[in-house]
Amino acid sequence: MRVNDLDYRTAFVRIQIVVGYPSMSNSASILFSALSSVLALLAMQENAAVDIDHLILGINDLDRGIREFESRTGVTPKRGGEHPGRGTQNALVTLGNGRYLEILAPASSQALAAGRESAVDHTQLTLVGWALRTRAIGTTVEQLRSTGFEVQGPLPGSRRAPDGSLLAWQSASVDQLGLTPFFIEWSKDTPHPSTASPTGCSFGRMEITHPAPQRLQSLFKAVGFAGTVSSGERATMRVTLACPRGRVEFGS
Repeated sequence: MRVNDLDYRTAFVRIQIVVGYPSMSNSASILFSALSSVLALLAMQENAAVDIDHLILGINDLDRGIREFESRTGVTPKRGGEHPGRGTQNALVTLGNGRYLEILAPASSQALAAGRESAVDHTQLTLVGWALRTRAIGTTVEQLRSTGFEVQGPLPGSRRAPDGSLLAWQSASVDQLGLTPFFIEWSKDTPHPSTASPTGCSFGRMEITHPAPQRLQSLFKAVGFAGTVSSGERATMRVTLACPRGRVEFGS
């Protein structure tokens, strides 16, 4: 998959009304009705649109992960807090344009939840997952299920930042954390993590290869994500960032 910064698709709508020579009030009424329909359609398209929300680097020790990221990029991640019931904690940096990077590691105060062990057993920062942001997760889940995907969720999630503020979201997933993205909708009362995390790095591109890319490509198509999956001998993903110390790559 190659995604270069933001890919926006703009919908152009042309309205042509032919009704003879109606009165001015009838013309205005017809035009208003047509414009309302167009605006409703555009709102549905906007709500259904997805884009990269965040990337996840896993490691077995958060302090070491923060030091490694700082050494390689020149940017120091900010601790974000623990995930209740999941046994993990994180540190964050923004990647610009509403995106951020999360370093995920075991929390010292709770046991790891089932299915999370492999994501945080690495001795070096390793790309272990990513999320697509949606403004209407219910619609996104329906799109996936209507094309044959089994989806878990939406499920509520939250964590409390070190300053005491609560971040809340809903998420849904098709597979375990890995090449297949999960989907997230942030609570309207929650500031997006990209707005409160250290700056300096920006998203460059992400590449995904898979021996059988058709399934993941079908998932992208179902939710309207403009990404492609390359065919390769192994299932891998790699992300490139532009940082104060130059171009930095992290892989799976």
